[in-house]
Amino acid sequence: MKVRYSRVLIIASLAMAFFLVYMAIFMNALLSEYVAFLSFILVLFILGAIFAEFEESKITSKEVALIGILAAITAASRIPFAALPNIKPCTFLIIVTGLVFGSLAGAMVGSMTALVSNFFFGQGPWTVWEMMGWSMVGIVAGYVGRRYPNFGVKEIVLLGIVLGVAYNLLMDFSSWITFYRADPDLLIPTFVAGIPFGILHVIGNVIFALVLGATVLTLFKRFKRRFHVSYDTDGQQAKAVS
Repeated sequence: MKVRYSRVLIIASLAMAFFLVYMAIFMNALLSEYVAFLSFILVLFILGAIFAEFEESKITSKEVALIGILAAITAASRIPFAALPNIKPCTFLIIVTGLVFGSLAGAMVGSMTALVSNFFFGQGPWTVWEMMGWSMVGIVAGYVGRRYPNFGVKEIVLLGIVLGVAYNLLMDFSSWITFYRADPDLLIPTFVAGIPFGILHVIGNVIFALVLGATVLTLFKRFKRRFHVSYDTDGQQAKAVS
């Protein structure tokens, strides 16, 4: 029987999550010393499950090339806006990728966007959290795209608001864990300090969606037709349509 590494990593992620909860309840003092490391391992397990799912899916070389192109475009789009605090088109492009190509493609483009673009912005413990955050953006967008196939700019705007807030909350949470060792006294100040950046992120998502949404949506749908890409209903497997 062939071992599905994605399933193994999902089980490992759940086990680590339960272990962290156990430590938070019964070993709180010890948890503060190791929470950054253990949470880092948890995020690596989650990302590993996503990459393993991609590796185990039945995708073609065309689809791999397409995902690589979309990831490169999205990562490169972050650089020209480096001077603007938290206003980048990445979340917008990952949302459209997920809507058009499905959750798996959205997750891969999201994770690779953070990894590749941070060679310019700087790698650090935040990289894996950004990878997970943008992966979740792509996965949720893919789910919405399956449920509501007649999506348009309105859906992109709404997802830009909701997922923009969720992404920033995750990053604030990661900062609290990584840099402040989950100190309860610093939880609220950390999230309050992140509010301006979250607002700018959402504003940027809305602006990009309103200005470029229709054009990018049409372009990505054309890519999908040209590459003959289709995804099955659960988003776990892809195939080329001849």
